[in-house]
Amino acid sequence: MRSILTALQEGRLFELPDAGKDRALEFLARILDANPDIEVGTDTIEEVKKRELECNTGIGMGVGVPHIRARREEGDLFCAIGWSPQGIDYGSPDGEHVHLVVMYYIPGAQKNVYLKEISTLVKAMRKSGGIEPIAHATDLNDVRNLLLDWVSTVLGDTGPEAVARMIKLDVKQTQAAPAAETAPAAAAGANASAMAFQVLTGPLATVVLSDDAGWVTALEKEDNLAQRLAAGPSFVAAGRRVFVLSSHAFAAGRILYHCATVGPGA
Repeated sequence: MRSILTALQEGRLFELPDAGKDRALEFLARILDANPDIEVGTDTIEEVKKRELECNTGIGMGVGVPHIRARREEGDLFCAIGWSPQGIDYGSPDGEHVHLVVMYYIPGAQKNVYLKEISTLVKAMRKSGGIEPIAHATDLNDVRNLLLDWVSTVLGDTGPEAVARMIKLDVKQTQAAPAAETAPAAAAGANASAMAFQVLTGPLATVVLSDDAGWVTALEKEDNLAQRLAAGPSFVAAGRRVFVLSSHAFAAGRILYHCATVGPGA
């Protein structure tokens, strides 16, 4: 799901207009047009719609993956993501309305990468309980966080660099807090950063190792912390997203987790 993570990082997540499938495809096709890799003269809207007539790209479970295949071999897999809170009558084989549309530009050399991405997307959906949380999300920020959760469930497939990119994305989004927030909240966003720390779990106690005394106190009050660290690789605790970067098992059932967190004043 690297291209989805990149799209989130670069701000290519949008709420779709409530005007049906064709309008949604046109909207996202215009976003793809901004990709400098697309060949000059390509009619993105026409090609996406033509392919949709040939084969419906609804994959079930409330997701559609329309796409355009590039004429060139080189280039990166590129996508734009659309969220429809009301749902789109997409004509999917399962008859379900679509709430998430991920439109792809696929260079020739990226065909297998694309197929793996779709397979991983389905795997993440199934692990995370399906489309319902996204269908009932209140705004784009909720959708973004849910998609990050999807990515985190399959981090083993996307590689360790994805963890670092997710941390950077959380920092970027926190720093971009709207000006309409209260002064304390805005100040917290301005000071957001990533902080490394460790947690030692064992049969008798869970100990947080950090220079930030407030974070130690807050995290050690969290319920089921050891179980959440073991489940990893990402979860929210004490108002911050925690990333489990690695772990090492010691004798007597003790495990040392190397972690990072993102949040105000970290």
